[in-house]
Amino acid sequence: MAVETKALLKSRFNHSANELQHDKKLWPNLLDSCLASPGGTVAVAADTLPIPVTADIVTKTTGGDAEALTLADGVAGQILVIKLAVDGGGDGTLTPATSTGWATIVFADAGDSATLRFVDATVGWTLLAVYGLTAQPVVT
Repeated sequence: MAVETKALLKSRFNHSANELQHDKKLWPNLLDSCLASPGGTVAVAADTLPIPVTADIVTKTTGGDAEALTLADGVAGQILVIKLAVDGGGDGTLTPATSTGWATIVFADAGDSATLRFVDATVGWTLLAVYGLTAQPVVT
């Protein structure tokens, strides 16, 4: 997807590779997010613990018991929205492999969501926004 997006940006705006690098210096967040965006939505069933980083939006269903959700590192500039679509009774506690500014997020009720951005392997996932959470994310 990132290669296709870069090619689309290049053809759409008739930019050379050097011009794209120059534009990236001017608008790094926008271009990084476009280039890193895997696209699409994926639904994650109850009792499935790893949250995939292969889509832009993840809709999660929790089971009846507590779930220890995990989040692997993404791609620099990637933005990921995680939403609890169906509350099966148990809470889903998300712990990323690498993060800055937060350690865990608890998804307790349907509609709870978090928007994250992966910076790099050192900084990891950062919080852009949360919605509906009963408890605020645990900060570091």
